Amino acid sequence: MARTVAWKHGADFVSDLLAGGAVRRGDRRRFPAFVVWAALWAAGAVVAAVPAQAGQDACHLYKLGSLPLTLDGNQPLIDATINGQPVHLLMDTGAAISFLTRPAVERLNLRHHWEPGLYMGGVGGSHLKVNMTKVDDLTLGEWTVHNIPFLVAGAHDVGETDVAGTIGESFFRNYDVDIDIAHKVVNLFRTDGCDGQDLAYWGGNFTDAKIGMSEDGNPQIWVTVQVNGVDVRAILDSGAETSVMTMRAAARAGITPESPGVTRAGASQGIGETVISDYVAVFPTFTVGEETIRNVRLRFGDLFEGDRRMSTPEMLLGLDFLRAHRVMVAHSQRKIYLSYVGGPVFQVVGPRLRRADPLPDGAAEDADGPAAKPADSTTVGPEARPHG
Repeated sequence: MARTVAWKHGADFVSDLLAGGAVRRGDRRRFPAFVVWAALWAAGAVVAAVPAQAGQDACHLYKLGSLPLTLDGNQPLIDATINGQPVHLLMDTGAAISFLTRPAVERLNLRHHWEPGLYMGGVGGSHLKVNMTKVDDLTLGEWTVHNIPFLVAGAHDVGETDVAGTIGESFFRNYDVDIDIAHKVVNLFRTDGCDGQDLAYWGGNFTDAKIGMSEDGNPQIWVTVQVNGVDVRAILDSGAETSVMTMRAAARAGITPESPGVTRAGASQGIGETVISDYVAVFPTFTVGEETIRNVRLRFGDLFEGDRRMSTPEMLLGLDFLRAHRVMVAHSQRKIYLSYVGGPVFQVVGPRLRRADPLPDGAAEDADGPAAKPADSTTVGPEARPHG
């Protein structure tokens, strides 16, 4: 195909960092966009290109920038500073918005105030009151912006104490996003002339699938997968350490807590206070696009029971799934492209946070964690198209 990959610095790198998302007022009207993050780039040049093929229109991928990642267990962390203090922000495509946690705001000595009637939805059907704060100087990767309003939510930290909050899909939706966990980087692109062209520019086999928006317009990456042949509405959620299904979706796929071989997995919690019980079962098949996985162990639980005010997913495709794939989220085409890069696709327990629980002196490093063993899932495929 005719596709050019280029590094492009331009004056149009403008994004909604915090706008929109799963934030509601008491009257249930959507909370309007309230901040635009404008970061200006100097003129630049092409540094890489894929030669055009005869008879096809040119498709240009302009690389606007990259965000290096630090992986702490199954948490993808972006380097940042807030008012000169170094922090990490969790890359969380499952969060419709970006926010800072209450404990982090207190540690950073940021003043914040309550917004009456404003709340966020969370795991287990919880609803969290939301405060507002302002960050004088925010550095994310190579870029610094000033006087940025931030939502404040969550009663506890989302990782170690240097993880101040999240960068959500309200930011990433403005770009075509290459999520490359294997190389610990996220690349941000804009495209030109790429309608109908594949964007898996890295080469090799790939599969693709359509993505959509939730019914209430919250920015999340929705994709339909099949579990035991049954359609399940999933979101791509880099903030979830392991993938998990709802009880209802598992039941439609023929699995309940009473099914033979099902075991208790413990408990899970999001940014709210609600704790849910979950289970582990072996599902005969899981399919996304043209990739099929057989005899896969998956967690399921009451993820969003009691939440009737927002469109909620039936499955979270978490960081375990992203570890095993290179993914281009092509917002411009409303598609995702996936290439299987190796290892188990799902984990039932993610690797520990190494900064919080370091290995004893002399202990061997296990890169995938105790639950990420080849026996956890058998990958068939991807039965996918070759690149080009």
